[in-house]
Amino acid sequence: MSENTTHTPETPEPVDTPAAPEMPEVQAEVAAQPTVIEIDPNEVEKGKVLAILSYIFILWLIPIIQKDNEYSLFHAKQALMIFLASIALGLLNVIPCIGQIAYVIGSVGLFVFWVIGLINAIKGQAKLLPVIGKFAEQWFSGLKKNG
Repeated sequence: MSENTTHTPETPEPVDTPAAPEMPEVQAEVAAQPTVIEIDPNEVEKGKVLAILSYIFILWLIPIIQKDNEYSLFHAKQALMIFLASIALGLLNVIPCIGQIAYVIGSVGLFVFWVIGLINAIKGQAKLLPVIGKFAEQWFSGLKKNG
């Protein structure tokens, strides 16, 4: 008998049970990516105010232009991703019915992401936002602290 074989009282013969499917490489890579970025505590303290301000309208531009603090730049990239996603949702809104439903649902989701990002900035944490945070790190990977 193989290790994936079971014997039940109703069936006199052993029944093969399928083995659990293996996780594809892409899913394994995504699962392995960290959701918390390690940043020096001094950087966190120095950049906390700008990190918090990054979530207010387009003030994420300040850390992106200055590029002098890793923590505020991290949150600026996350806030920029929320901003770009809101523009995409606005464009989706022009599609009658389905686009408008997607706009409402997406807007609620983005508001939740905004609150999560703001709370993380206040707490001094560099956590990726759910769903869109990893894209911010990939798309804006060229935005790094000067020096």
